[in-house]
Amino acid sequence: MKKLQEPKFRLLLALSITLMAFSSHAQNLADISEFLRAEKKDASSLIKSYVTPAINAVSNGMTSGWYTTGKAHKTLGFDLGVSVSAVFTPSSDEYFTPSLSSSTTFSNKTNPSLGAPSVVGPKDVTEYKSTYDPDGSGPLPSQTFTLNGPEGLDFKKNIGFSALPVPIVQLGIGIVKNTDLKVRFVPEQKTNSVTFKMIGIGLMHDIKQHIPGIKMMPFDLSVLAAYNTVSGSASLVSTTGVVSNDGNLSYRLNSWVAQAIISKKISVLTVYAGVGYGSVSSNVDITGNFSVPASVGSVSVKDPLALSLSNSSAKITGGLRLKFGPVYLNGDYTFQEYNALTVGFGLAVR
Repeated sequence: MKKLQEPKFRLLLALSITLMAFSSHAQNLADISEFLRAEKKDASSLIKSYVTPAINAVSNGMTSGWYTTGKAHKTLGFDLGVSVSAVFTPSSDEYFTPSLSSSTTFSNKTNPSLGAPSVVGPKDVTEYKSTYDPDGSGPLPSQTFTLNGPEGLDFKKNIGFSALPVPIVQLGIGIVKNTDLKVRFVPEQKTNSVTFKMIGIGLMHDIKQHIPGIKMMPFDLSVLAAYNTVSGSASLVSTTGVVSNDGNLSYRLNSWVAQAIISKKISVLTVYAGVGYGSVSSNVDITGNFSVPASVGSVSVKDPLALSLSNSSAKITGGLRLKFGPVYLNGDYTFQEYNALTVGFGLAVR
């Protein structure tokens, strides 16, 4: 089966907002469209299991980087910052155990005792054999399809640890009564047949001013509530290999976060910490009609993927910020279901 390099490339881009990180490794992956040669319910299950760790990591990464201090701006004060969160995937996400029907078998040729590598896993060679009646006319004759599953990106080997980078650009502005409005916005970007956009909004409010007895104490205390969404689509139309006249991938990754933030400024250094809760939900769909070459004729597959994920966890963050005039540098670490190390820089006034 001819490799569909361009559709594969677009699929990987659309599944993660870490576009540059994934695109640099895309050519090393076996074609995800190989999974479409398995029986439909197996194909859907395999694609879901393969991409889920990356989607969860990116979704959790969007809950990070909302603050570098617990002190709100004065009215019309502002900050503009760029941050990157390295979201760590647990070792348990590197492999998955394929959930297959009786018509499909699986083997890991590299590590026979292990499961199949996910997108964040190693570059193991895997093989699937699926025997079924392609056109549904049954009961016989059936055909047997042998396919190679996609390898992982193997971040652990390439960079020393398993993590996905999630970049964020954010503007914060003081509005009224020690309250900051925080905005993340990327207007819709179109590159060939790929679209991508992001919007996020948050409010951070100084609650110390409302608590008698601590107004004059030498620290800052605020609460934050924020929402972020990333959405996009990619055309999977192809006239070679896996043929589709209307194939399309669409996705939406949502995140919510609520935290209490405390900070203390000592000269140019600010120490900050936050505790709260984060929740993410993600939807990824591949729709359309696909024709997959077979030894006799072809296999027709319609709407092969409808993936819906959600998870939530407590969040505990600790970090440092150095500020020299209007310029700041910051770094923090968040303990949550998918831990994240965030570093950033920016400008802050008032």
